[in-house]
Amino acid sequence: MLSFDRILQVFDDILRQDPLYEVVSTSHGYTLLGWEPNREEWYSVLLLDTPEVMLDALIDAYSSYVEEQITNGERDLNEQEIQELEARCQELREKCLQNK
Repeated sequence: MLSFDRILQVFDDILRQDPLYEVVSTSHGYTLLGWEPNREEWYSVLLLDTPEVMLDALIDAYSSYVEEQITNGERDLNEQEIQELEARCQELREKCLQNK
């Protein structure tokens, strides 16, 4: 069964490596913050009110992070890179859905 704890466990190392996204626990629930380093301000705040929302948001953040690592923001991903990234995202999704 999908849970906040399982998702955070799977994404722990990724969130430590990615300087732009942070999950925080607030009085309203988990929240995903997106940081803009050039402006030095938060540009995105998303309440993660269900595990499904958290998983989708972290998959999107991970995908953006990996794309930036591959391209340095200077080009689009090629077809092979897109397929590899989709496979990596699917692998993360499956890990989150595993009962452990």
